[in-house]
Amino acid sequence: VGRRADARRVLCDAVRVQPLLWSAWLELAALLDADYKRQLESLPLPRHYMRHFFLLHALADVQRNVEALRVCTRLQAEPAFANSVHLATRHALACYALREFDEAERRFAALVAAHPHRLDALDAYSNVLYVKERPAQLSMLAHRACLVDRYRPETCCIVGNYYSLKQQHEKAVLYFERALRLEPRYLAAWTLMGHEHIELKQTEAAIEAYRRAVDLDARDYRAWYGLGQTYEILKMPLYALHYYRKAAALRPYDPRMWCALANAFELLAAYDDAVRCYE
Repeated sequence: VGRRADARRVLCDAVRVQPLLWSAWLELAALLDADYKRQLESLPLPRHYMRHFFLLHALADVQRNVEALRVCTRLQAEPAFANSVHLATRHALACYALREFDEAERRFAALVAAHPHRLDALDAYSNVLYVKERPAQLSMLAHRACLVDRYRPETCCIVGNYYSLKQQHEKAVLYFERALRLEPRYLAAWTLMGHEHIELKQTEAAIEAYRRAVDLDARDYRAWYGLGQTYEILKMPLYALHYYRKAAALRPYDPRMWCALANAFELLAAYDDAVRCYE
């Protein structure tokens, strides 16, 4: 009903009564938006170690990955959490979000070696292998995931990425659709399926997939960026500019967002604005 402030207050009450109620922390993180700094400062959170895990998750959600990595490193330095698999995974995810793909690959590979039956976040690992064009490693990861549980959405996403890397985009779409049948709110699958529809020149389907992604989480910069690219393909630069602005607001430190914005301004003959974006 749009009463986000009331929802935050009730969830703060819940975590003060039961600090280990992780589901309440997750719901609280989902209620943060662009004004996250003021919101975090105003939240009456308990003085409990779970507060730091929440902060790590919340900062990653709003794409403040440098700060999230700093919190993660600080937690990992604590003897009680030095061997935490959750923190090791968050560290790898932060490296991936910061496009430090070599370090992300190394950390994900170590996680797979230490916990071969754990599938959590391996869809992100498959994205790293996709970007680095590692078909052999991606094939091995897909095979391993299928042996562990072929009915996990993460498994379908990994296999979809494998087929996408092999340029078999129709098969990739089938696996992303399978992931969404298993988990309709699986954000990564909607975004990746949008990418595949772009490859297949199915712009209407791509727009629908990206819109479903931003409906699920308006903080997903990849979906906003994908919408911008789609409208640029359709030669609708004003629409593209709108969506690129959304993506750049979420990732102001990412040069790809500013280059995309600059290109949209060029198409609109707004050359001064384009120059400012390049700068």
